[in-house]
Amino acid sequence: MFSLPAARTTGRVFAAAIAATAALALTACGATTSATDEKSGTRVYESDFGDVTLPEKIERIVSVDFYTPAALMDVGVMPVGVVNSYFTDTTGDAIPLQYSEQVREADVESIGEYYELNLEAIVQAKPDLVVATQDFLPLDSPMRTEIEKIAPIVTFNARDGEAWRTRSIELAKIMGKEDLVAPLEEKYNTRRDELKTKYADLLAENSFTLLSPMEKEWGTYSDKHFMTPILRDLGATFREQQSDEVTKDGFPEWFSYEELGRLSNADVVMLLVNTPQEQRDALEQNTLWQNLPAVKNGMVVDYINLGPTGSFGWAMQNLEGLDAVLGEVQAKIDAKA
Repeated sequence: MFSLPAARTTGRVFAAAIAATAALALTACGATTSATDEKSGTRVYESDFGDVTLPEKIERIVSVDFYTPAALMDVGVMPVGVVNSYFTDTTGDAIPLQYSEQVREADVESIGEYYELNLEAIVQAKPDLVVATQDFLPLDSPMRTEIEKIAPIVTFNARDGEAWRTRSIELAKIMGKEDLVAPLEEKYNTRRDELKTKYADLLAENSFTLLSPMEKEWGTYSDKHFMTPILRDLGATFREQQSDEVTKDGFPEWFSYEELGRLSNADVVMLLVNTPQEQRDALEQNTLWQNLPAVKNGMVVDYINLGPTGSFGWAMQNLEGLDAVLGEVQAKIDAKA
């Protein structure tokens, strides 16, 4: 199951990377500018984080985040460099196999992990463009300055629940592949609408929450978090969170198990599928947990394992996963009727 480490670049690793690759970076920067001049010029892309001057023709893309490789592959573009998770996740726990297997079978380089990028590997990949999300390559990151010496960076939002769709469509526009992404969007919308109709009463009449139980604390994901976009798109009613349960950036705040009563307004509790068994056992022994309405009614189910969505193909898998989860909830309700 997918787990997001804190986005970070250690000072020691970062300094070493710069020292080892400063000359390469400057060379690559000059080469990229020269190559652009020899082609048909440049264009300006208006991103959410400012205008970016791009080569008119883009042939080599490096992705430094978790999501954009899938969106690129959806429209037939294979990046030349991706984060290491695409090589190490061979079981589909974090990334759909339809994407990670393509990467492993292609001539693609690892550029380090998204929280510890390998600057030299990015230089060696000779990108025309680097794509990123603001969580994994923050706007104020020193690494960004070094990467911009190699190639322009287009940064996408990662925090909003609609970010996956925006990234997919905008990347297709950048690559001139709008004709390929349009049918993918239509296919997704059609299947989404089928499931919205199938589970309309269930989603409207019950409040849902996605719970992440840690060893000593717990938190819940909001309807706008990147863990829940497809559930939200289906029209699910989320439990009303108290104002102190979500950070200003939309991430969960964490609470002691003495405050589990906050979840009393949830009709259905979805657990992160990678919740350790010992943590599940601890919940079962917790009196506050036992007294929650959702628990007393048997309305606790596992969530899908690929919640953070990267593309339309990824979203289709999540629709099918949620069809199974919601079907389980509906069966529980029907059994009580």
